[in-house]
Amino acid sequence: MNAKLKAEARRKIILDGYFNNEPLKDIAAKVGCSLASLKVTASKLGCTRTPKEAAEFRRGFHVPEQKLRDYRQLMIAGQYRARECALILGLLKDQLSVSE
Repeated sequence: MNAKLKAEARRKIILDGYFNNEPLKDIAAKVGCSLASLKVTASKLGCTRTPKEAAEFRRGFHVPEQKLRDYRQLMIAGQYRARECALILGLLKDQLSVSE
């Protein structure tokens, strides 16, 4: 009976973590397992992030469809970092910083 309660609590922590967009390392620490084990369990529960959602989560901002081509061009050909591309494209207006 206790094992089942632990499994239910583990599932709830994982589902809540994914729903709240918590970093996977934090969710794994709460559950007390490895990242690989967490990903397998999340996959079985059907709550994994799509590659696009995962990329947006890592970047910390959303790239609109109309600017996605320009963003990729800057990343690949211009060899800018993600934040620099976002500043150039005007995606991070509140975080403009002037380097002198």
